Amino acid sequence: MAVVGWYLLLIVAGFLAGVVNTIAGGGSFMTLPALMVFGLEPKIANATNRVAVLFSSGAAVATFHKHGHLDHRLANRLTIPTMLGVPVGSWLAVYLPPDAFEPVFGAIFLAMAVLLLLNPKRIAAANVASDRCRRWVNPIFFAIGIYVGFIQAGMGILVLLAMSLTNSGDLVASNAVKNWIGFLVTLAATVMFAIYGLIDWLPGLVMAGGNLLGGVVGAKLAIKKGNRLIFGFLIVVMIATGLKLIVTSVYGWIR
Repeated sequence: MAVVGWYLLLIVAGFLAGVVNTIAGGGSFMTLPALMVFGLEPKIANATNRVAVLFSSGAAVATFHKHGHLDHRLANRLTIPTMLGVPVGSWLAVYLPPDAFEPVFGAIFLAMAVLLLLNPKRIAAANVASDRCRRWVNPIFFAIGIYVGFIQAGMGILVLLAMSLTNSGDLVASNAVKNWIGFLVTLAATVMFAIYGLIDWLPGLVMAGGNLLGGVVGAKLAIKKGNRLIFGFLIVVMIATGLKLIVTSVYGWIR
């Protein structure tokens, strides 16, 4: 009975993370602790978590595509530089501790949350990006690929912020592209971790069931509620993610 309870925890955590990941990002901050409480060491949990994220992003993509919100051309254009960065990040994740860059990214998330609160149109309205800004798109998405391969958590936040360089003010459409990128880069990272034998498949697949359902629910909520819901989720998750990364790092240093 106790074993059943642990697996139910994974399913519930997976569902909630699937919703959060689909609408904004950062759901891995629920699934990673759940996997570690289940008994997986951090490096194995980090790899196993990709299986669950793969299911939620795949379900979200299918839902966005069904309702006509996925721009395949833009999605593919942004996926290429992101995918190139994933193997680099996955390799770093094999050989470096997962908290190597956490405080830096935590500070970035908090700073960007403040900027968006002061100027919501930075991401929630259509803007004409300059040619100079567009030149940064490929390097930025390559860097996001490295981050995704390394730690995954918070990927959606970074992608939505970076997509402000593509002129889109439609957060629903941006979310569809984000989940498409998330699915493909997570697939690449999952293959890399599987090759290194770092995935514990049973808890990963159990959690993936909850993630899949959460991905569908999150996509439908995003389509129904639109930009306002996504922007609200994004701000909350960015602040929570930033604080979590910084606090975890500080605790690790003083322990």
